Amino acid sequence: PGEGGLLMCTWPKGGSSAATGKSGDAWAAGYFNECMSGFEHQVASHMIAEGLVTEGLAITKMIHDRYHASKRNPYNEVECSNHYARAMAAYGSFIAACGFSYHGPNGIMRFSPKVFDPAKPKTFRAPFITARGWGTYSQDVRAGGGEYRSLAVAFGSLTLNELTVPDAAGASASISLAGQVVNARIARGVSSGGEKELRLSFAPALNLQTGSELVVEIK
Repeated sequence: PGEGGLLMCTWPKGGSSAATGKSGDAWAAGYFNECMSGFEHQVASHMIAEGLVTEGLAITKMIHDRYHASKRNPYNEVECSNHYARAMAAYGSFIAACGFSYHGPNGIMRFSPKVFDPAKPKTFRAPFITARGWGTYSQDVRAGGGEYRSLAVAFGSLTLNELTVPDAAGASASISLAGQVVNARIARGVSSGGEKELRLSFAPALNLQTGSELVVEIK
C-alpha cells in the first residue's frame, strides 16, 4: 500500500473476461494484475525514446523508490523470482535517455540526448559501451560561444564510418582527432523525433584508440 507500480495489463473499457481465456488457456490471467519490473523498465525506456521523457522517468523513479535500500534490495528488483534477468531492461532507459545507438559492423554511432541539467541546458555527459571498448560522450558550450561534441575512448578501440550528434545554430563545423584536423562529409538533417542533427561521414574510417578524443566544434 502506498507504493507505485505499473500493472501488466488493464481493461479500462471492459473485455477482461474475454481476454483471460478459458481452462488451459487462462494461465496468463494470473500475470495481468502484477507489477513486473522488467516490463515496467521496458515501458519507461520506450516512452523516453518516443519523447515522453517526463513520463518515462516517472516510471523509472517509481521502480527505484519501490526498491529503495531502506525497504528492499536495490540490486534485486524482483520479477518472476529473485534476481530475475529481465529487470536488466533498466539499462534501456539509460540508453534511451542518451539517445544512443550503435552498429559495430557498420561503424555507425549516434547520440541524441533527452535529459539535460536544467542549470546547463546544452550540457550533457555520459558513458558509452561498444563492441571493443568504452568511453565518454559529452557536449557543452565553451568560451567563445562555440558548441562542442566530444567522443573520448577510455579503453579499447572504436572504428567509425559515421557519427551523428545534435546540431547547433552555426554555419560551420570542424572536426579534430587528437588535435589533428579530420576531413568529413557533413550533412545536416532532422531526426524522426524532430531534432536537428549533424551527420559526419568518414572515408577512410576513423580508428580511435585508448586515450584518443574526437572533437566536433560547431560555430
